[in-house]
Amino acid sequence: MLANLLNDKAVNTSSQLHLFDTFEGMPETDPEKDLHEQGDFADTSLEAVSEQVLKHLKDKTRIHFHKGFIPDTFASLEDHKISFAHIDVDIYKSIIDSCNFIYPRMQPGGFMVFDDYGFGSCPGARSSVDEFFSDKPEQVVVLPTGQALVIISCN
Repeated sequence: MLANLLNDKAVNTSSQLHLFDTFEGMPETDPEKDLHEQGDFADTSLEAVSEQVLKHLKDKTRIHFHKGFIPDTFASLEDHKISFAHIDVDIYKSIIDSCNFIYPRMQPGGFMVFDDYGFGSCPGARSSVDEFFSDKPEQVVVLPTGQALVIISCN
């Protein structure tokens, strides 16, 4: 389903798609907030992921992969406007860092999806999203998939 959404964005708009990951596993985690440990999911690579993503897309020219740690990988994108963000980083600090960068750049009517919000294996995901949006006008909508959705009203 995400591949179909990405394909639609890449083909039917002039949008650029930016995908961020370490492609080497989890960064350092906080054992007080996260169950994942540094190095979890290290059994992947940029090549393997890009092959899977690109095979589903018709227009590959607007896809940009950013390898490294959040928030470092956001450098040089400060002037970008964002209409859709799918945040699937599992741990508290990476989600907070993502929200701090992405939220001020969101366009009204855009949306943010938090992949791990409702999963017991990612307790930092729920607490980071709830904490970040506690003083924002938007409401966090919990989806039956375990994800959470935030529709941006205005910035």
